[in-house]
Formats: sequence, C-alpha cells, structure tokens
Amino acid sequence: MNILIVEDEATSREMLLTILEMEGDHQILTASDGDDALKLMADPRHPFDVVFLDLMLPSISGLDLLERVRAIPACRFVRVIICTISTDSATVVRAARLGVRHYMVKPCDKIRVFEQLNIIKAEIAGLQKIERPEEAAGRLGIDIPAYKAKVGVTLEYMERWLTKAKAGARSTDRQQLAADTGRLKTDALDLGLREVGRRFSTLETRLSIEPQEEVPASRAIEIAFIMSHLHGELNRVRSVLKIIAPDKPLS
Repeated sequence: MNILIVEDEATSREMLLTILEMEGDHQILTASDGDDALKLMADPRHPFDVVFLDLMLPSISGLDLLERVRAIPACRFVRVIICTISTDSATVVRAARLGVRHYMVKPCDKIRVFEQLNIIKAEIAGLQKIERPEEAAGRLGIDIPAYKAKVGVTLEYMERWLTKAKAGARSTDRQQLAADTGRLKTDALDLGLREVGRRFSTLETRLSIEPQEEVPASRAIEIAFIMSHLHGELNRVRSVLKIIAPDKPLS
C-alpha cells in the first residue's frame, strides 16, 4: 500500500513509521507539516491509499488540510486515519463530514494500527470484486423489491436506536447497549450489510469494555465516532437501495 504519514512530532512520526514497516511491504512517505503534505498529495506520482493524519500541525490544521485535499479530484476519496489527542465532539462531526471513517487517539499502538489497515485492505479488496446488483440478485435468487422493503424496516429501527443510544453511551446503560449492538450486528449481517454489521461489532466491543466503569475520554470519542458513522452507513445503504430498486412513480 502507498501510505503517507502527516505528523509534526518526530517521535510520534518515527513510532508510526516503525509500526507500519512491521505490518507489511508498504511504500511510505512522511510530511512534518500540512504544506508538505498537500504538495505530496497533489502530486500524481503519489497515489496514496491511506493517509495517517495528525490534527495539530504547525502550518495548517489537519482538518483544514483535509478540506483542501478533498478539493483535489485524485484525493477526493483517499482513506484517512486521523491520529490525534483531541477528544471533542466537534472534531468528530467535522471529520465525519469530510469523509473520515477511521480515528485513533494517540499514542497509536500496534494493534489499533493493524486493525485499521486490515479494515481498509478489506474495503479495497471488496471494491475490486464489484458485481452488478441485478446480476447478483438473479444469481442468488433475491427478490430485490422484497429485500428493499425488509432492509428499509431494519434501517429505520437502527436509526431510531442509534439516536436514543447516544444519550446512554456514557451511563450504566452501556451493558444493555452492548447487548443491543450484538443483536443489531446479527440483523445487519443476515441482510448482507457487512459494513453496517462490522461497525455494530466494533461498537459492541467498545461498549462491552468495563461496562460499569466511567468511560475514559479516549473511548468516549471512539464510541461517538462509530455512532456518527453508523448513521452515515445507514444513509449510504438507503442511497444504494434507491439505485438498485428505484421507487416506482405514482400513477
């Protein structure tokens, strides 16, 4: 994979570089500030698969940099893993709006880095095996309108649950929330919604850790980030359903 590390702090940059060199045969470049990162990403010779992005950079903030990067056609959909000490909700919301789906609170450890990279590798592998929806439905004997109706009902329930769950994520309700996410994960996977199921699985894991203890700030921000992106995934599924099974115009 072609990877860019954008990190101004030398120790953190070298630590992440060392971890990535252990993980696999990657082509890795580094930048210590936003200006250098922007030049590298705008250069067509460097089609990056993944960017590890610190938010607190000397010349331009990480999110401001990301806004400028998204304006570059070749980088519009580059996968970004934010690495930061910031744990405020405004950062999560803004990052999500900029298409960030991966977030790590520093210091980045080997397990979390490998986990994020494996997720991204699976996403890339899936995109390389795209089959036309109607062909897949015919091959599997799926009634698309009936499937759409069933998915729609499930998505509505998940949406309502997520909205309600956000209020209880910091409380003793987390044990029940963890149990709920396990059931919702199964529902999603039964419908073939792998990405939704994976995110519910991740949320289940985060909520299950020390369920009776106060949630550390770093874990709270991860939980909020996962919930925010679950809303996004549900909307994405709705959009796909409209493409493969458009609503019939009223006669």
